[in-house]
Amino acid sequence: MNLEAKRPLRGALVFAPVLLSGCARAPSFDILGSFFPAWLLCIGVATLLAVLSFRVLGRYVDIVWPVLVYPSLTAIFAFALWLVLFR
Repeated sequence: MNLEAKRPLRGALVFAPVLLSGCARAPSFDILGSFFPAWLLCIGVATLLAVLSFRVLGRYVDIVWPVLVYPSLTAIFAFALWLVLFR
């Protein structure tokens, strides 16, 4: 193996710790003895918020594309909860 073939491998080894440093902490909650990941809690609360917004928006606004609007609202709520609680 010549020296030029070893350069990409060396570069990957240098940046591997930087890329893997994000895996250091996995937030989880102990609920009745079982550990649940934090994203599962965020998506559950976001789903409840999307159902609530469905009830409120259904009274006042005519939603043209509900198939796109409500999953998008769920994602927005989940991402916002994640940022607020676990930044």
